[in-house]
Amino acid sequence: MTERPLLKAIKKYAGSDPVRFHMPGHKGLLSPLDVTEITGTDNLHSPHEAILRSEELCAEALGGRDAFFLVNGSTAGNLAMLFVIGCGKRILLGRNCHKSVINGIALAGHDTVPLFPDENGVFSAETVDRALGESPCDAVFITSPTYRGAVSPMDEIAEAAHRHGALLFADCAHGAHFAFSGELPPVPYHADAWCVSCHKTLYAPTQSAVLLTGISFPYPRERMQDALNMFQSTSPSYPLMLSIEGSVLDPDDWNSHVERIKPVRKEIAGINGVSLLGETGEYDLTRLNIAVRGMTGRELAEKLESKGIYPEMSDRECVTLITTPADPGDWYAKLIAVLCDASASSCDKSIQSPVIPALECLTGKAVMTVRDAITAGTCQVPLENAAGLVCAGAVGCYPPGIAVLFPGESITQAAVDHLLSESENGAELFGLTNGTVKTVENKA
Repeated sequence: MTERPLLKAIKKYAGSDPVRFHMPGHKGLLSPLDVTEITGTDNLHSPHEAILRSEELCAEALGGRDAFFLVNGSTAGNLAMLFVIGCGKRILLGRNCHKSVINGIALAGHDTVPLFPDENGVFSAETVDRALGESPCDAVFITSPTYRGAVSPMDEIAEAAHRHGALLFADCAHGAHFAFSGELPPVPYHADAWCVSCHKTLYAPTQSAVLLTGISFPYPRERMQDALNMFQSTSPSYPLMLSIEGSVLDPDDWNSHVERIKPVRKEIAGINGVSLLGETGEYDLTRLNIAVRGMTGRELAEKLESKGIYPEMSDRECVTLITTPADPGDWYAKLIAVLCDASASSCDKSIQSPVIPALECLTGKAVMTVRDAITAGTCQVPLENAAGLVCAGAVGCYPPGIAVLFPGESITQAAVDHLLSESENGAELFGLTNGTVKTVENKA
């Protein structure tokens, strides 16, 4: 049986018939394994016993030098990575980053140089190399895999970054399962640090994640621990930590799941009018991005949900489904049946495929730093009237949480038109207040 040191330690305590004059207030009635920092259970903020041993085993399993349990999701890991290098640095920032990264940039007071991915959300080593040659930076921060499962060549990018004296940090939240099958994309061994969200694909509840450092990480473990401690709860959930330990050290059978999903993909792709998007370059084949001719992704999501099938997300192009070994086999038959029905009812419709503008085409000029924009005097302006003003917050569609309007950048008319169009087509926009966007008081 796989060693699970944290589970062993807490079971030892729970089995001793303890008199619990300590937190949590349910005194073990909700769960005997829900404890706090007492003798024998270690301390997440300064681990030296069971938690540290468990983190060491998880680092080995996930391909890192060191591992740190995250009970506040990958958001805490993103923030820690941005703080571990100090404040006021220069970051080559993948512009399709999650909004938590923008918050970290603001908190650390970093300056940013935008880096735009290709149409699939992928970055190339050549693009990173060229950008760093033109504008030297202290670190590169990119997202891989994307929400749709597209993967950038991380080792090549790490080599390019290190050649220019920059560190490579990565938000790999959607790739926690990559370590468990040779048929999935590789773990980013040569990145300096990255985080994965166990709850997205592994057998773990929401908020369970891990921050990892790589072999080239230039600081001692204690420095990352100190940075992380600023962003984690001082009352960390032991059930969450146990779920991280269990999902990583006793993972599901991902090799069998990959073999199971291959014929499913083939059957879906064989339905008339149905296609799987995102199958160029390296990608996570357990993620299904399904488009039906004649329907937007949001219309397809409504069709699926009317039959009790709930996708992870949808946009104008497709629906995105996360599959894992935990899926009952009959779910796929239900999915295919609804897709066949959707295709039969929509194929005769005459509808053009949506044209989604590249993020680079929507982005305005950087006028001030993210922190300066967020802390400046601001006013709320109706989105339709915001072109030409400087954005003071992040605005985009959620999911996936990518900012179309970026703090410190001028707002373009193209971005306004895009967001209004997305909203009219059913997208949920984040960063707005009653249809207004927060802008810096003076025009750009």
